[in-house]
Amino acid sequence: MIIGREIYSGKAYIYDPFILYDPSARERLPSGHVLVLGKSGFGKSSLEKCYVLRQLRFRDRSFAILDAQGEDGVGEWDGIAHALGVVPIRLVYGGEPGEGVRLNPLDSRIPSQYQFKILCSMVEIIGGPMSSESEFALSVAHAAARARAAEDDRVPVLSDIHDALTNPRPAMLGKREVGAEDMVRWGQPASLAMDQLCSETRDLAGLFNGPTTEGIDLDATLIVFDLTKLPREGEAMPLLMSVIGPWLRYAWIKPGDTVKRTLICEEAWHILSHRPVARLFEEFVRYGRRLGLSFWAILHHLGDLMVDDAPEASAILKLTATRVLYHMDKAEADITADYLQLPQWAREALVDGASRCAPGRAVWQVGNRMHLVEHIRSATEIDLTNTNRKMTEAPTRSDSDGQTPAAPLISMRKSTA
Repeated sequence: MIIGREIYSGKAYIYDPFILYDPSARERLPSGHVLVLGKSGFGKSSLEKCYVLRQLRFRDRSFAILDAQGEDGVGEWDGIAHALGVVPIRLVYGGEPGEGVRLNPLDSRIPSQYQFKILCSMVEIIGGPMSSESEFALSVAHAAARARAAEDDRVPVLSDIHDALTNPRPAMLGKREVGAEDMVRWGQPASLAMDQLCSETRDLAGLFNGPTTEGIDLDATLIVFDLTKLPREGEAMPLLMSVIGPWLRYAWIKPGDTVKRTLICEEAWHILSHRPVARLFEEFVRYGRRLGLSFWAILHHLGDLMVDDAPEASAILKLTATRVLYHMDKAEADITADYLQLPQWAREALVDGASRCAPGRAVWQVGNRMHLVEHIRSATEIDLTNTNRKMTEAPTRSDSDGQTPAAPLISMRKSTA
């Protein structure tokens, strides 16, 4: 797929991580994962959107977008989604009953051992690191919740976990019986976290407690999760990330098919800056080769992440074999260049926002190769990917009749695979 042109040679610049992973490639990539870095307004969003629009032309391609940016109450991908006949999946924080959708971390499509990992991550996000006693109490509650739901012929939900933690039965720890009173005490950190997720008076109620909302089409070629109504700060976003990664892994990715899938995560610091979330995503990303997955992490600043203190985040960054680097301030460029071991010419190009890394231009590091690339958009793509409407007065590009050229778009409601 063509990206644009290489600045110094003028040649067309073509990129596809799945083709480059093939053993017959001249220089094979070790993974299909991509890291995109740079200041706002220099072309990160335009690149990822054009990449998706162009890749959708290929057979057996599927995309899931975690859209955390937006304006007017909708995400940046809203226009593209509707142009392709796709309804974004909107997640709402503290909304009215029936507003938004729900993802159940105990969904039957997620293996039970992975459900427990999600539960541990959710408790840690809300209450901090868990003791071994709390983990034991949570594991017993998880088993009890699953058994109770099976008796009722339904899917378990978080309130079942809450009930099992606050009204436990004695449990066997090896050959030792742990009484109900001790089980209540051991499980208190987890039960307090579950209360925040289940109680109707809490802001987090409704996001996760209950069966997964019906009608979410995971066979669509393009899936857009609109996260713009979730607060940037606080627990809602990392909690969602802890659920959505495993949920996509087991509900979106189908074993044995030939579909090449790409997961694009806007504001990826919500994943990388929280160790419980990064731990889940690291496993997801590490198995990208088996899953046919390309993971795109979109960030503004690498320096915002304490990667030295978070080995899981560092592992995810190191698994990216492609890095697309837009203009940065000098201090940030130095941090990035040191971490990624960039050559001097690339370090100098990153801080040159007026010429070498002007808007639309970026340093592309693909395996051991490095180029300065200009991303070229068609008039239709400019209209679809424009995120500067609020700050500009210029009209959108149009043809000689004053009409925007019709986009040759195809419906993405259902996959043909």
